Amino acid sequence: MTTAEDFLLVMTDPTTGKPMMGSAETDALFGGAFLFDLVAAGRLALEGEGRKARVAITSQAPVDDPVLQAAFMRLHGRKPQSPQNAVTRLGRKGRVRTYEALVRKGAVRTRDEKVLGLFALTRHDVVDTVRRDDLVRRIRASLLTEQPADAETGPVIGLLSAADLTKKLVDRSDRRQAKARAKVVAEGDWASEGVRKAIQAAQSAMTAAVIAASVAGATAGSS
Repeated sequence: MTTAEDFLLVMTDPTTGKPMMGSAETDALFGGAFLFDLVAAGRLALEGEGRKARVAITSQAPVDDPVLQAAFMRLHGRKPQSPQNAVTRLGRKGRVRTYEALVRKGAVRTRDEKVLGLFALTRHDVVDTVRRDDLVRRIRASLLTEQPADAETGPVIGLLSAADLTKKLVDRSDRRQAKARAKVVAEGDWASEGVRKAIQAAQSAMTAAVIAASVAGATAGSS
């Protein structure tokens, strides 16, 4: 499973088949997930520090995963990008494409549903409940009992932290602890230095993109 697939599996309500996130932040989050995996795969790297940081292509070799490869091609032939631009480009239609991948792998299945008997929506029922339950258990353990994260749960926690989504996986009384712990976990020693730098830059980019999308949505709604 890719980071995007694990993240979306975790963030799909196993009872309703609904994603437990708003639409405003999805492209940025999936762009971050793709960035993590492409850095780990040696295709991208973060060069420079702070505002001068840029995401650069380090290898043109194709990636085995088709969704990751499609995201990678959106940076193909471009000069080094700021993390925010890279995350935005990588994440286009990320949730749709990742759900399609999960369906192909048999981890979820689609179900059509009508709201108020009029509006057709597609839900995604979780089939691979074993993997989802295991991921949620390990993520909660890292957030609430300081169990070390690993190469699977670490990036997912980084995404949850960037979009303030840890609250979706813990009880109300544990939300403050989980939110604070997620920031620490995202900077932990479970990842290589290159991946850790990518996560830090991507988190800032994702947070900025989520805020911008939320503000734009609120402005449009009030006009």
